Amino acid sequence: MSLALRCTDLTRRFGDIVAVNNASLTIPKGTVLALLGPSGCGKTTLLRLIAGLDRPHQGSVEIDGRPVETESVHIPPERREVGLVFQDFALFPHLSVEANVSFGLPRHSNPSVRVNDVLLQVGLEGLNHRMPHELSGGQQQRVALARALAPNPRLIMLDEPFSNLDASLRQSVRSQVEEIVRASGTSTIFVTHDKEEAYSISDRVAIMYEGSIHQVAPPDQIYFWPNSKETALMSGSCNFVEGVISGDHVKTSIGLLPLRIPAEFSENEKVQVAIRHTDLSMEPTPSGQNTVIRKDFRGDETIFWVETPQKELIQCKHKIHTTLFPGLKVKLAPVQYTKFNVFLGDDT
Repeated sequence: MSLALRCTDLTRRFGDIVAVNNASLTIPKGTVLALLGPSGCGKTTLLRLIAGLDRPHQGSVEIDGRPVETESVHIPPERREVGLVFQDFALFPHLSVEANVSFGLPRHSNPSVRVNDVLLQVGLEGLNHRMPHELSGGQQQRVALARALAPNPRLIMLDEPFSNLDASLRQSVRSQVEEIVRASGTSTIFVTHDKEEAYSISDRVAIMYEGSIHQVAPPDQIYFWPNSKETALMSGSCNFVEGVISGDHVKTSIGLLPLRIPAEFSENEKVQVAIRHTDLSMEPTPSGQNTVIRKDFRGDETIFWVETPQKELIQCKHKIHTTLFPGLKVKLAPVQYTKFNVFLGDDT
């Protein structure tokens, strides 16, 4: 398998804070990978280490099989053949679209031809002489992407590329950017803290938490087979309840729940069960052992917070028009065909 990127055991510290902790990551050529994690987990620092804007305390980086960062090698950013799109786009406000896009091209080349080609590629043909302030947010985003694509990089990295866009623009621009990146065939890393964004854009998702890479897999595998509680939390909204393994089920305060992977656990082993808000159905009944304590109307769905007899809180999704209300007693049951992931440990 030909790799666009190989990071091995990268570590970066800032004083006593370990921003990137022994992180390893590989990306096959032509792959779109989403780096998904909460704010402050080290995503941007990892990008900076890959790009050469910062140096690790240990570890190595190879781009297209070429070592660019080792204990004895440090290839500067401009020679790594990496394109960067920053969160704030980082366009030069005093330069035209054409000047922005041609900024990183070799002086001895004919930049106008390449600029026209790449502006056509991102759907901005004819806007060469516009200034950044004359463009919409989505157009500025595509200018930044055009500038990153212009030198024909081996790898493109986008750091939270849609966070500065209005919600009404975000989805359409995301689709446009994905189409452009895939048409170019360039290996790509998207950094995001939005799981929906990560799932919709990527071939593979890398979960990053507290400086470490926890799991790298296709989006559906990340969602259905998370390998840790941290991955489960990042892969979809979920709560955890205590349980005890019983055959191919787990005993919990809300009853027996079927296990997704029962063979990995021993009988009577104490575990924690990850429950997403779509996993359980609610049935109002005076004999219900669980109590609705909160109702969140979200337009296209309503989320109910339900307290179990053990004071555990679980979120459940329900149809929009419902007579359920806080204080109501309900029975909880797994939705048909749902299987549950469980993890060892007592911390949630």
